[in-house]
Formats: sequence, C-alpha cells, structure tokens
Amino acid sequence: MLYRWLMTGAWLLLALLALPVQAAPQGSPEQGDIRLAIDVSGSMKDNDPDNLRASGVRLLVDLLPDNVRAGLWTFGQQVANPLAMGTVNDQWRQHALSVLPQLTQYEQFTDLESALNLATQGVRGEGKTHLIVLTDGMVDVPALSDKPARDRASHERIIKTLAPDLAGRNVVIHTIALSRNADTDLMRAISQQTGGLASVAEDSRALLRSFLDVLNQIAPRQQLPLEDGRFQVDDQVQEFTALIFHDQNGGPVTLVSPNGERLSIDDPGVASRWRHDDRYELITVPDPAAGQWQIEGPIGAGSRILIDSSLQLRSANIPATLYAHIDQPLDVWLDGMAQQGDDPSQQPVVDAVLRGAQGEITSTRLQRESDGHYRGHLDRIDQTGNAELALQARTETFARLLTRSVNVVPVIDATLSDDQSRITLKAAWPRLTRDNTRINADLLGETLDVKPLADDRWQITLPDDLPEESVPVDLAATVALDNRILEIPLPSVMLNSDATTSLSGARLDRDAVQGEQMASSQKEDKDQPWSLQRLWHLAQENWPAARAQVTQWMQDPRAWWVAAALIVLCLLLAFRRRRQRRQRPRHRRDPSV
Repeated sequence: MLYRWLMTGAWLLLALLALPVQAAPQGSPEQGDIRLAIDVSGSMKDNDPDNLRASGVRLLVDLLPDNVRAGLWTFGQQVANPLAMGTVNDQWRQHALSVLPQLTQYEQFTDLESALNLATQGVRGEGKTHLIVLTDGMVDVPALSDKPARDRASHERIIKTLAPDLAGRNVVIHTIALSRNADTDLMRAISQQTGGLASVAEDSRALLRSFLDVLNQIAPRQQLPLEDGRFQVDDQVQEFTALIFHDQNGGPVTLVSPNGERLSIDDPGVASRWRHDDRYELITVPDPAAGQWQIEGPIGAGSRILIDSSLQLRSANIPATLYAHIDQPLDVWLDGMAQQGDDPSQQPVVDAVLRGAQGEITSTRLQRESDGHYRGHLDRIDQTGNAELALQARTETFARLLTRSVNVVPVIDATLSDDQSRITLKAAWPRLTRDNTRINADLLGETLDVKPLADDRWQITLPDDLPEESVPVDLAATVALDNRILEIPLPSVMLNSDATTSLSGARLDRDAVQGEQMASSQKEDKDQPWSLQRLWHLAQENWPAARAQVTQWMQDPRAWWVAAALIVLCLLLAFRRRRQRRQRPRHRRDPSV
C-alpha cells in the first residue's frame, strides 16, 4: 500500500512540474515605457549579415528622450532580458551599448509568443507601453512532437488571445518585419489590434529607417526641412540634431555653419555631440546660429534635422494605419507663434504630403480656419504599404516639419483557402459591415456569389472546374456610408499562383527560414529502418526543444521542490525494498543424498 501511495505522489508531482510556468507578480506596474524585443534566431545572421539591428538599437538609445523607462529583450528558443527596465539617462545609455554584443548570440527557434508575454510582464495598463518587435521569421516554437500543430496553436493564441489582452492593458506593439520570410500578415495583425505601426524592411539596408519610423511614431520630434543638403535655422531654434545616413564606406561628413565655420568629427567646434556609426552621423549643436546651414558629404534617404524649439507644429491624432481609398482628415496648428493678424500673406502655408516607396502618393494644402487650425483631407490614397505623411508649415522667416510613419492597407482582407475552393474576406476598416458593404467578385467575366458569414466577414465559393493557368479573381466593394456611395477597388486574388495567395502578400508555399528547419518529414522517418545511428540523429534533432523545455522548468522555483521530492521518494522506495528483502524468510534446502 505504501508503494502505491508513493507512486501516486510521484505522478502528481510530475504533473505539477508540467504545468505552465506563471510569472511572479511584480510590485509596481510599469507606466509609459518603451520596450524592445529583438529576434536572435539563427536566420538573422543571414538576413542581417552586417548586424544593422545593433546600429538600429544604438540609434534608438541615442534618440530616446531622457527620463522615459526602457528595456531590451532577446528571443529565439528562449527569452532573455539583458537590459532590464530603467530610466533613460547617460548611465542607462552606456549600459545599453554594453549589451549589444548579445544580439549575435544566435539561437534556433523563434518563440514570439513567449517574447510577447515575458516582455510585457508587470504591465497593468495605467500608462501607455510601447513594445517594438523585430523579427525575420515566423512562429517557430520548440516542440518534441507534432511541431506544425504547436506552431499553429501559438500563432492562433497570439492573434486571438494575446494581442487583444495586450491592447486591453494599453500596450501598443510596433512590429518590424525583416526580409520576405517574415510573417508580415501576423505582424500587421498584431500592430493593428494594438494601434501600433507595422513596418517592413525588405533588407538590412532599410532596417535603420524602420527603427527610426517606429521611434518617430512613439516620440515624434519637430524637424526642419532638409533640401539638397541645406536647412534654414530660425532664431527660435534652441538646439538641432542632424541625423545623416550614409553607406558603410561613405566619405566624411562636414557641417558648415552660416558664418562659414566647418565642423567635422575631428574638429566638432560648437557641436556638443558627434556620434559616428558605420551607417550614420548624429550631430548635436546647441544654441545654433540663425541662417542657412549646409551638409557636405553623403546624405542618404531618411536623413533629417531634429530640433528643440518654442515654435512647434502640432497635429491631431494620426493613426498608424490608413486605409486605401478612404479619406484621412487632418487637423494641424502651430504652438508658440505670435499673432500675425488676418492678412493671408502673413499666415503660414501648411501642406500635407503622403509618400510611399515609389514617391508621392497624394498631397493637399490645408486651409486655415477661424480658430487658427489648418484642416483638410488626404484623398486619392491608392497605394498600399509603408508610407510617410509629412506636414510642413512655412513662411518667409521659418519652416517646421512634422512627419508620421503609417501603413496603408486595403479596407478588406481576402484569404484563399489551401485547396482553392473558397475565398474568405474580412473587413479591415472597422466601419465596414454586411449592412453597408456589398462585395463584387468576378472570375473571367463570371460573377461569383458572395455570402456574408458574420457582421464583418464574407465568403466566396469558387467553382470546381478552375482553369489550370494563373488567373485573378477581381474584387471590389460598394459602400454606403455618410450619405455617400463609395466604389472601392480591392486587390485581386490570384488562383493557381505560387506567389500570391492573399491580398496582404502571404504565401502558401513560403519556405521555412533557412537554418531553422529541425525535423525531416514523418513519411521519410517511417521509411527509414531503426538503428543506433538513427536514434542518435533523432536525439540530436530533438535536443534543442528538450533543452528549452527543461530550461523553462528549471526557471520555476517549484521545479527544485519537485526534484527534491522525487529524490526523497526514490530513497524511500529503495529503503522499503531493502527492508522487505531483509524480512523475507529464508527456506532451507536439504542436500540430496
């Protein structure tokens, strides 16, 4: 009986050990802080060979405003916190720079779910928390068996449970997807649900710009227009910081003041800071002389002049996500400007320009109203992807520039099923419903039936006899809203295509990230005979997942109690069996005659 009780207790303890690890509650919630979660999976070595993510983090460290709280996490098969949350100051910045080498300690998996959970521990929602996530892959969690199912389950939990929960706790997630292998659909879904910016860096050269776009969304700074290497400083500018991007082997950069003084890294002159990086220069000049300044040397895309000034250009909230073919209202005003009277010639001219990767998308001039605000609408937004909205106020004596990075997406997302039997559509713009929206679908001139599934979802059933060639399903939406009828074209869905399978650019045949494929197919495993060599290979393949699970258990204090209890149980069992052997009666056997 004692043996049965001991074995039952052992199994109960093992079950306790297998329970999910719960984070210990923290005493004080974090408020208004900025957190970074950086992917350190093995594929980052290939997609970012020059380690530009370290330059990006360094740029953020340099530009983060003082007195905010910030921290850094890394994630692969495990989640680490090399830079704990702290108040940004000179000491914090020095510590942050010292942990950058840890960004090249590559691991094997991409456990995004654990990264989101652990990087937001202690957040209660009293203040806004910004989380910047950089990854180049898809959800790839450690698993000893049925790995595809584990990956899918983690993916679903992120979208359906974790992202809404974080949004409810006032967490804004800004995502940077590096390379085409990244799950851009997932990144965009996370950012949209939490009100953050979804940025896509096609390659490592665009990574620094993506970091800057996200930072500009979190902590926007006033700017001066930079044109042909020149910028005009007025007498209300108290300090400027020139951020100048350049290639790794770019020539020297020289800053020329209005009186002809030449500033360089070797002779900074009136500059109080000159930070040199392989990819950028960061030059701060306090109390700059008014007049025209000039930059000599290479000036890459995204370079800008950040200023501190009592005269500031302000705007009402501009969301991080804009919707194609939907007008965006704008409300802009100037703080700190003396009264100019009612003479229109003395009033600033305020323009709004939306630019994408291919250049200008649309622009408008805002009109001044009686309250001093400048208002208008951006229309003709007919391109999707990352874009920059520039607001500029200009007179003969001063200019101010305010930029916002945005992501322009279709108003409706469409996804083609794996067997190409149906297309599912979901409203991305919250104002679209089955009551005010009609979807039109056309395949080779034939109108397809569109049936509503829910208030914001529709389904198109495709015919069985699809052509073998790659053909588009043309989509459009007719929307009755605000006493208007809107005809909105939607991106087509390609059938029989190895490239595009949804409006947002997802790929059904997307290859797994190189360097992170773990196991061969189950069919190949079944065909191979069992042998010591195969067992050795299987052990090697599954060791990282097993090690990750063991590491997770060992980080839980309960694991030590369970281990101690199991040792005690084993000792008791051994003692009981030894005692039983001693008490067992011995039978005497007479020898044969």
